[in-house]
Amino acid sequence: MQVQSFFAGRVEVKPLLLTDKPATRPETRARLAGPKGEMVVLADTGQIIRHLAYLEFLTDRRRGDHYHKLRHEHFYLISGDLSLLLEEVATGSKAAVELIPGDFAIIHPGVAHTFVPRSAGQAVEFAPEPFDLADVYSHLISS
Repeated sequence: MQVQSFFAGRVEVKPLLLTDKPATRPETRARLAGPKGEMVVLADTGQIIRHLAYLEFLTDRRRGDHYHKLRHEHFYLISGDLSLLLEEVATGSKAAVELIPGDFAIIHPGVAHTFVPRSAGQAVEFAPEPFDLADVYSHLISS
């Protein structure tokens, strides 16, 4: 389970552990496989979530190209195959990471982000802060 970190930890991406032994798993966030199907635990115990959203990704339709000054976003990719483009606004440093189903990304304030799907997909997004349109700053990331 390799964690990828960008911009001194301001973005983290990792595949969530897939296990059929939920009682002994080493991490709270995990994919729990069972005879009735998979359940994914996305939030740590006690974490406050004030925003929860479902995202649909359409092939070759970018989604994002913005950043937040206050918001800490969490994304879990359910299905699809996409690139996550990142740019640290303060420095202009850029990075890109390929996401596959089961990947979990945390993006902290000040990092512009956009998703570029290569296939249709779905994700869940959540944040401890409520959605505030005044905290969405347009920022086109060149690929």
